[in-house]
Amino acid sequence: MPELPVGDTLARRFVHSYADRIIAMADRTGGRSLRVDGAVLADLGSPYGYDNAVVLTGPPDAAGLDRVLDAAAGLFPADRWWVLLSVFALPDLRGRVLVPVGHPPLMLRPPGPLPVRPGIEVRTVPDADPGDFDRVLVEGYGLDTTGGSAIADPRLTGDLLHLVVGYAGGEPVATAGASVRHGIVEIDRVAVPQRHRRRGYGTAVTAAACAVAPDLPTLLISSDDGHPVYTRLGFWDLFRTTTWEHPPS
Repeated sequence: MPELPVGDTLARRFVHSYADRIIAMADRTGGRSLRVDGAVLADLGSPYGYDNAVVLTGPPDAAGLDRVLDAAAGLFPADRWWVLLSVFALPDLRGRVLVPVGHPPLMLRPPGPLPVRPGIEVRTVPDADPGDFDRVLVEGYGLDTTGGSAIADPRLTGDLLHLVVGYAGGEPVATAGASVRHGIVEIDRVAVPQRHRRRGYGTAVTAAACAVAPDLPTLLISSDDGHPVYTRLGFWDLFRTTTWEHPPS
């Protein structure tokens, strides 16, 4: 319902936080963005597909969804990895050259004390090397970076993105990112390469990202691998979202 204020619900705050963030990221990096009825689209040309996104800001009817997907086809190059994020139910979109990612839960952590993980040092970019952030995220997600795009772009850090890197024995082993908008902390870019998992590193960096604004509620969309990490940190499942993607060719 477009007439409702952004702050009407936590879910609505999350949707608009994500949408406004990717628009701002595109503006700062020379990417392209578009606002249409019921959706926000942004193409950063990033190897991390969740930076190249279509975010539905309202429940679409069939004609409205077609208009959004037509706009996406015009915005994104044919070989771009991009995602469609929705907190609303959607029909089968495989006929639009999209593949289902699934129904990952939107999770909430109320404000409260955060655990401290001994044995891992957490630094914030640029105190942490942006290249360390890139390398961990690339390995954690198996990204193709042949295009040379930086993920921890210096133009995005500071007031827009708070990026953290966890180090164990001097080696970068985990990443997480946070953005503060609309009275919430939105968490993204949590990555731990396979060889470093099940050692508490993901918990440590996610806690550090939440601590950017500890008096605010924190929300994120969880992966299957990340769900136990977030549960241990005190996140609650709210409801399942819907994610489709256009994979890189």
